[in-house]
Amino acid sequence: MASKQLRLLGLHATIFANRSRAGVEFSVPVGGLRRASHDHGQLVPTSPLPAIVDEPLDEAGRALARRVGELSWYHTIDLGHGVATPGFYDHRPILDHYQLPLRLDGLRVLDVACFDGFWSFEFERRGAAEVVALDIATARELDLPYGRRDRMSEAELERRFGAGFAVAHEVLGSRVKHVHCNLYDLTPELLGQFDLVHLGDVLLHLRDPARALHNLRRVTRGRALISDCIYPDLDRHGDLPLMQYDGGRGDNIWWRFGAQALQRMIGDAGFERVTEAARFRYGPRGQPASMWHAVFDARP
Repeated sequence: MASKQLRLLGLHATIFANRSRAGVEFSVPVGGLRRASHDHGQLVPTSPLPAIVDEPLDEAGRALARRVGELSWYHTIDLGHGVATPGFYDHRPILDHYQLPLRLDGLRVLDVACFDGFWSFEFERRGAAEVVALDIATARELDLPYGRRDRMSEAELERRFGAGFAVAHEVLGSRVKHVHCNLYDLTPELLGQFDLVHLGDVLLHLRDPARALHNLRRVTRGRALISDCIYPDLDRHGDLPLMQYDGGRGDNIWWRFGAQALQRMIGDAGFERVTEAARFRYGPRGQPASMWHAVFDARP
């Protein structure tokens, strides 16, 4: 890695309940998937959940379900044999909002901060010629608040990510290429350029989202799909592109974006045509869709 100072997140999700603010917030816990049991970001770790299964299962399905149940999952991924991962989020019902082509034949695709790989495997399923899945390797690379990082032990900092991706990759017989790299270090010299680049729910976790978007633009030769959480209240002040600094509150929620600010930031990174392709509410699997989400289509 070229830089050891600024690191991209691995998308381990956390819900925060906070009575002082409306809505649901998302963050990146240090020790794996967690859920809030108290207000103001007090968290407790959860143990892995059972696999989602369609009964009855054959012997292969039962073995796969046991294997899946040993891990915590962010993404809900259908692995076949009647088994799906018990991901914190299920993106399958909202796929249409992203306006992906049904086929990606011949395209080179980059999935940034892939985590368990739902999007990477979806791009492959749609026929992409090559899919590169980008992510960090350990919690040391998270863009954490300085004080939070200083309080972490070496064991916490060295906690590894990617176990879920490895299992899904093997079970699906995937050809997706998993690359250890953070977004701050991403360059065309390192990986070349891509026809389609995907960046989802990453920017609010980054200390420097403008730098991240600039790097994303440099490797985009066709189209980038950039999605993130937005707060429509920030857009109720005319044309002011507002965003709220949250200072790494919790583990690493740095920003609340107004849609205007996020669209402006994408354009300032060097994308010439930026349109809001979709806006919708969603939430963790099995819970109310309480958070606004925007998808931007960005072209060089």
